[in-house]
Amino acid sequence: IHILLEGKSSVLATIAHKFDRKSPYFLEYQNGELYLTKGNEVICPAKEISMPNWYSQKTTSNRLMPELFLHEGRAFLHQAYSGCDFNSSRLQCKFCGAGSKWRIGFPQEVGEIVNEAVQENVSYHVCLGGGTRLPLSKNVSYFSDCIQAIRGKTQEVPIWVEMIPPKSDDDISKMVDLGATAFGFNIEIWNDEVREKICPGKAAFSKKRYLAAMRKALALLGANRVGSCLVAGLEEKRETEAGIHALVSEGVQPCLLPFKPWDHSALLEYAPCEPSFLIELSEVAVQGVLKNSIIPKDNQGCLQCEACTLEHDIYKQLA
Repeated sequence: IHILLEGKSSVLATIAHKFDRKSPYFLEYQNGELYLTKGNEVICPAKEISMPNWYSQKTTSNRLMPELFLHEGRAFLHQAYSGCDFNSSRLQCKFCGAGSKWRIGFPQEVGEIVNEAVQENVSYHVCLGGGTRLPLSKNVSYFSDCIQAIRGKTQEVPIWVEMIPPKSDDDISKMVDLGATAFGFNIEIWNDEVREKICPGKAAFSKKRYLAAMRKALALLGANRVGSCLVAGLEEKRETEAGIHALVSEGVQPCLLPFKPWDHSALLEYAPCEPSFLIELSEVAVQGVLKNSIIPKDNQGCLQCEACTLEHDIYKQLA
């Protein structure tokens, strides 16, 4: 669900997973107004974020547009997580519950949805992602076709591509030439042993390759155009901190996501990330961002969105 807390912070909150039912927090209506509460205490006022009009429309393939793209945060079009080839080969990331059945949009549908959404809100950013196709050449081909379909209808919308680094830097150049404007290369776990255990498929692609791809994208697109997610709560704090420092030293914006035990994932019975753990790591990330002159609000796609992380909130306090 999408809410604004105190009219300031946009939050994308989960409510349907097993671990959610253990939360001490509730959203409650009191006298017609929505509040975040804990026990009998009102924490702060909350406001529902209404879904856009294009949510009720269908593609030419007769699929509802929100089956393929989700509105997230204030103005972000996020491709739905629907399938991954790692799941089919039992090499899936163990924190992921996306499944192996692909239900993702055809490039033509991607272009249609983006065009419809941008006509309603010119501030949208497109976030392409939603699972890995193997071999990686299929990933490159699919995203390239999607970029072309989008650019065939609009030249202005930022296009963030979230993927495992392709085999060749030439593929990154190709996607930039077609119209990609930012990239997310998500390492997920920094410690190699833990990464191999938690992400057996992704771990086959080294951190060295990830960092090289980041440098290539930054060289092509300039500063504040590349990010990488790290999952907080599945490795020692010092290991994630080492990852943060390595990323910011390259000019890459880190994105700290708290581990949540999603339903249908292999880590369903694991404890979610402690809030204090996430806050501490997010503060380390923001300090690194400030030290290395990275500007989160100038990034694009997922790395400009504040709905799933704390960095933007902390940045506003410290910058």
